[in-house]
Amino acid sequence: MSGVAHAHAAGPTERDRGLRVALAACLFDVLLTGTVAFHSNSLVILGDLLKECGDGAAVLAALLTLRAVRRAPAHKYAYGIGKLENLVSMSIVVLMTASAVGIAGQAFYHLRHPVVPHGTLPGIVVFAFYSMVALAIGLRNRRMLRTQHSPIIASQAALWFSKSAFDGLMGLSLAAALAWSGTTWGLYLDPLASLVGVAFMLRSAWAIASESVGDLLDAALEETLQIRILRCLATHFDDYEMFHEIRTRRSGSRIYVELFLDFDPGLPMRTVRERIEGIRKSVVESIPGADVTVIPHEPSPLPAG
Repeated sequence: MSGVAHAHAAGPTERDRGLRVALAACLFDVLLTGTVAFHSNSLVILGDLLKECGDGAAVLAALLTLRAVRRAPAHKYAYGIGKLENLVSMSIVVLMTASAVGIAGQAFYHLRHPVVPHGTLPGIVVFAFYSMVALAIGLRNRRMLRTQHSPIIASQAALWFSKSAFDGLMGLSLAAALAWSGTTWGLYLDPLASLVGVAFMLRSAWAIASESVGDLLDAALEETLQIRILRCLATHFDDYEMFHEIRTRRSGSRIYVELFLDFDPGLPMRTVRERIEGIRKSVVESIPGADVTVIPHEPSPLPAG
């Protein structure tokens, strides 16, 4: 357990470091893409510039949110302000959706009024480079999620995997448009490719929103974690009289578990406390970092007669 505890203690620092690296990557990408977009007329490159501005704002908001969550006064927010992570994740969804709508509008305009793209070769290089950078950052976020759930890191992982696919696809589309620039149908590759990128962005936005809304509404934990809790209760079957209810929810990166159990009223309180502590430790070992509360109840009296 000491290794797990250490991993969780180091979690916020690792998340901050990862977000700082991601923010630096976004700012550098905005600089490069903005320079390339200024010297070209490609809708794909312009769309990526808009997307990068939104991504940079999302990463900055995520970084500031994690710091705010750790500094929230415990006396005012007894359960923390973990749900702020979910709210920021929803803001990322809004930014991604707004970028997608803007790119789609430009794409449909260029389909009706096609133009010959120029100055796209530097854009191909930038897309190829940042496709690999985004994949590396996405994989880093995915590794962090294996040690501790965080809505912000989950949304960042989806954001960067989407960016990797988007940049890779846009780079290929620019290369194809450059190769067939002398053909009539080659004029449509640029706006069509940007529409495919829009589909990637909307899919990622939907995935982030689906998870964040559930946590904001205090949805129960996923079935796999519920099964872990039931296994712990089965292991301690002889320590309590009756199982009543499990209540679970997430608040940001924190997991809360409440167990309502009946205990033998003839047992000394000290024994009941020892059994409660044994059950609580068992659940925490199964779900590291969970905040577990066991609420004792006396068995209901049998009906008369």
